[in-house]
Amino acid sequence: MSRLSNAVRGLAIKALQCGPIPQHVGFIMDGNRRYGRKVQVGNGRGYYLGYETLEEILAVCMEMGVKVVTVYAFSIENFKRPPDQVDTLMELAKTKLAELCEHSELVNQYGIGIRVLGNVSLLPDDVRKVVHRAVELTKKNTRAILNMCFPYTSREELTMASRSLVSGIEARELDPSDITTGVLENSLYTRSCPPMDILIRTSGEIRLSDFMLWQSSRACHVEFIDCFWPEFTFWKLLPILLRYQTRATFITHFRREYEKRDESEPRQEYESLHETDVEEDIHKTVGYENLMYHEQHSDDEESSDTSLDSITLHKNSSVSTLVTSDREDSYICQALEKKQRVAEFLAHRGHLPYCPMVELQ
Repeated sequence: MSRLSNAVRGLAIKALQCGPIPQHVGFIMDGNRRYGRKVQVGNGRGYYLGYETLEEILAVCMEMGVKVVTVYAFSIENFKRPPDQVDTLMELAKTKLAELCEHSELVNQYGIGIRVLGNVSLLPDDVRKVVHRAVELTKKNTRAILNMCFPYTSREELTMASRSLVSGIEARELDPSDITTGVLENSLYTRSCPPMDILIRTSGEIRLSDFMLWQSSRACHVEFIDCFWPEFTFWKLLPILLRYQTRATFITHFRREYEKRDESEPRQEYESLHETDVEEDIHKTVGYENLMYHEQHSDDEESSDTSLDSITLHKNSSVSTLVTSDREDSYICQALEKKQRVAEFLAHRGHLPYCPMVELQ
């Protein structure tokens, strides 16, 4: 890239930084094979050109201040492709992961931690060793994260999370009432990442192909671009970022609404479970005291009726307050116990060792 192009790109990035910058961007890197056929260099070369594009786009994202980049490197469904294509992708993964963690100036400059998300048990042993090494060598890098989904599908991720929660219940580490939207979300591969702000798919296909379905379902700006991944450049990313910035306020608003809804789940559950119990306690207590009052004042019916109205009103108020207060204290204790139980479960039941969870600085 010429110095003039670099200078213009730098100015464009500075202009973008005057607005809201996405914290988490996802890419479905589609069209590598078709691009290879288009320029007549073959499928294998198309994949290598796609990796070069990834490096360029990752550098742009880091320069702008994006904290997390998540890429769809290999779907579990890709194992159904011809063996020669799968072998090519596995060799590419080994080579490029080794380069990223050992010789990449980009990783060192921006402090990028590499995480591999997916069912790595499906990978060949030699590839799995490289994956483990890449993650281990960069696990102390916490300024930014590159999530490589390899091999991955959202269905597998949600299945894994569900099985983890079920096993927690069976082991009595969790109670069924502990399971909420938030707990499930904290069991996903991306649990330590900020919410996904932008999801981009290249190649012109208008589908998500089982990628980040949960993460992109809530206030995420999704774009489908009509170019192959190796053709994707900063100048194609620029208008997407500008469109995101025009919608960022609305995205933030909707995300907060979702968060409020999630936070209200336990409270709504508590109210629905205990509202009837509170009413029954009030009726039982007041009913008993009213009966005793009638027996003691049966000689003066008129006076009894008048006094009964005032006493019933007074007792309804006091008993309601008393019962509600007891229920509130009970709810607070239950909520604290539940929070502690869930926190311990999530802390002690880590996922695959190749996916360490880190806090971004």
